[in-house]
Amino acid sequence: MNIARFFAVLLLALSLSSIAVAQETVVENEEFGVTITPPSAWEVNASDDKAVANFKHPDSNSQIQVIGTKLMSKDVADVFFSTFHKTLTESNFEEVSAADSSIGEQQGRLSTYSYTHSGQTVNVVVFDFIREGTAWLVIGYMPESESEKLRADFDATVTSMSFEAAE
Repeated sequence: MNIARFFAVLLLALSLSSIAVAQETVVENEEFGVTITPPSAWEVNASDDKAVANFKHPDSNSQIQVIGTKLMSKDVADVFFSTFHKTLTESNFEEVSAADSSIGEQQGRLSTYSYTHSGQTVNVVVFDFIREGTAWLVIGYMPESESEKLRADFDATVTSMSFEAAE
């Protein structure tokens, strides 16, 4: 009986320590030289192979995607960004706002969109910026009812992005 309790306590301790480690998980991407820390209470979604990082908020089913693309020249960034935004509007997402903005050390353009389907409204927050020859899109998909609360997590994701020094 004591051995059974010992293993039960050991399993409980191991599961609690794995939860703590999961909250401190970072996503590192060597190709883009970036490390991104998910906001607390968000999980890393490793099944998204088109994004550098993807985080999911299990309580609200919200998602934050970080997408990078290397540029042949900085002029190409405008095409990359405008194509993404055009795709949203052509898919019936309504642009609510768009303005030059900064989040943490990054300066770019912050846009918000709204989409309603079957009585449910989703807000999409998009921050696009260029850093050392790479165009970045950080996209948050959030239920309208949660978007104000989760916006700080979106900003924290952008702020957490750390880049290796260019060689």
